[in-house]
Amino acid sequence: MSKTAISDNPYHHNGSDGSRLFFGRQDIFSWILEQTGDDLTTDQLLILHGPAKIGKTAVLKQIESGALHPPFVGIYLDFDQIDLDSVSTLYWEIANAGLTALARQNIELDTLNHTDFIADPAKAIQQQFLLPTEKLLQEKRPFAQNRQRRLLFLFDNTELLLEQINAGVLPADTLTTLHTHLTSETTARTLFALADDEPGSTASLPTMPDALFYRLPPLDEAETVALVRQPVPFTLVQDVAQYIYHVTAGHPHKTHQLCHALYEHQQQYDLSQITVADVATVHKFATKNGAGPLPTYDLQGSNAVKQAFRLAHEWEFTRNRSFYMLLAAIVLLAASILIYSSTGDSLVSQRIAGFLGAATPTPTAVPPTPEIQTDAEAVASLPESAATETPLPTDTPSPTPTETPTPTPSATPTSTATPTPDRYPDMIVREQDGMVMMLIPADTFIMGAAENDFIAAPDEKPRHEVRLSQFYMDKYEVNVEQYAAFLNRLGDYERACEGVDCAWHQELAGYTSYLIRQDLGDGTVQYYPLTGYANYPVNHVSWHGAKLYCESVGARLPTEAEWEYAARGTDDRIYPWGNIQPEPGGDLAVFQSESYENLMPVDALPNGASPFGILGMAGSLWEWTADWYKETWYEESNISNPIGPETGFARVIRGGAWPFNNRADRIRATNRSSLSPDFISSAVGFRCVRGT
Repeated sequence: MSKTAISDNPYHHNGSDGSRLFFGRQDIFSWILEQTGDDLTTDQLLILHGPAKIGKTAVLKQIESGALHPPFVGIYLDFDQIDLDSVSTLYWEIANAGLTALARQNIELDTLNHTDFIADPAKAIQQQFLLPTEKLLQEKRPFAQNRQRRLLFLFDNTELLLEQINAGVLPADTLTTLHTHLTSETTARTLFALADDEPGSTASLPTMPDALFYRLPPLDEAETVALVRQPVPFTLVQDVAQYIYHVTAGHPHKTHQLCHALYEHQQQYDLSQITVADVATVHKFATKNGAGPLPTYDLQGSNAVKQAFRLAHEWEFTRNRSFYMLLAAIVLLAASILIYSSTGDSLVSQRIAGFLGAATPTPTAVPPTPEIQTDAEAVASLPESAATETPLPTDTPSPTPTETPTPTPSATPTSTATPTPDRYPDMIVREQDGMVMMLIPADTFIMGAAENDFIAAPDEKPRHEVRLSQFYMDKYEVNVEQYAAFLNRLGDYERACEGVDCAWHQELAGYTSYLIRQDLGDGTVQYYPLTGYANYPVNHVSWHGAKLYCESVGARLPTEAEWEYAARGTDDRIYPWGNIQPEPGGDLAVFQSESYENLMPVDALPNGASPFGILGMAGSLWEWTADWYKETWYEESNISNPIGPETGFARVIRGGAWPFNNRADRIRATNRSSLSPDFISSAVGFRCVRGT
């Protein structure tokens, strides 16, 4: 974990569910969609259960935030936050929670009549909330969305409701009756979260023959490693994240607690990195009533890491006399070395300098002054043959302090009528943001990996023919300067992109974001890139933030098929540049890197360009596409201009990225992955396309 500008610890240590961090859990989302499909003739009560603090509330909160939208609008209700002394009170609270959830969707209902809920709660919730909501969801269906949106009631801490039932405060059939009243006359569904007494035990679960139960497991290793690495800019010695997984067994709350303590440890001692020794030490002193035995783990790091780990287990050695004698000897030895190497030219001094490393100046943020070219100017400047482009020079970081930035005016797009050309130019410059776009000609290509490609994942198969119309694609990933100008036009980032955060600036995301937000003191804010990083790819952008940006400049996100075609062309190549496997640190792609600082400007590495001259399509950042993700989509997709599944819970990302776990196989042109649309990461960016 390296030093960062983040002041607030991103992890929680007291069981709080207010954290934005959420990783994995795609299986539960798939299960919910399977059990609530439109084609099902029966509606069964769904129970999500598991031990305390395993992540049930986090799952419900993700659904409330839109993880299953469309088709579901989540309505969250915590039984721990309401009075459970009567059925009328319960139904009144449910209806009011529904009003709040619908308001976030810009859907307004008439004011509820409390007296009616006291007299007949079942009738009142039907007539005043459920039936009017069904009608409005049908009428206010988003454009191009064929499936009607439905309500999904999310009930947390259901064991408290059962306690009231067992105590005789509420009728014995309250749970099943509630489910029936909410779903029998509507398309709504219910999900109840329930805590177990013991792991693996079902003895405490209610006896309901028609209910379906899903036990929420701990996070797997990949999900735990993501939770450890991604929230803040970690610098972890090899295997540290995996070691944390072995310590916590993937339990999300325990992982949060340990990472919270590690973060405080790093901040307190200003550590440049976190090692296994730090994990062992923090775990020992942070665990209540003393830590249990740490797991046996085969360290794959250097001998220095293994030695540090052994020292962490021999902490008591530092309290005896031998330790202080050894410490004094080390100090004397260090002093003699410094005297001998004071000139700086000796072999010893050179090795010391190499060991310590040179200090890196911290870049200073200043506002940009972008140059904007219009589409008309770009087309006018092009010869009839294929146009060429000279990349802009790349800024370099400067440690010199600068004065407070002032807002930079942004260009207002204008529409001008132009005649339809007989031949479209090979390259244009988008008027709104100065982005170079390359023509991708219409053609037919083979999408997906070969059956004998054993590196490929199942979701990359079967290979299938795809026909695409011509389109223009951004030559580069959208950079920090361009996205800052977009936020300045928009006004702010928070829940400003379809109800979701557009992107996270450096104050939230840490040093892996080059996007700066400054309060100007007059009620307005200004966004600008960190000095020297204007032309670096913007990251920490949600799918909604990428989509809205593209739409704001007269473009859109590419479909998955358009992205793959632009990356590999028609000759079945493995990577954008051909079939040569790249090496980390080479001149083809940024991938398998231990440090975010290895990221490069968007116009770097021209040798890694695709057949159409598109840069950065392998490594650098994963790129959002327009399509919903479905593992078996290739078995059913259309041949002509496919646009992906109608619905889903994750959007396709393509191209691989810079982090260490993105090896050469993950930056292949056919490789597929996916993320929740509201997911924000240092490893995800985007580019845009538009038709001709």
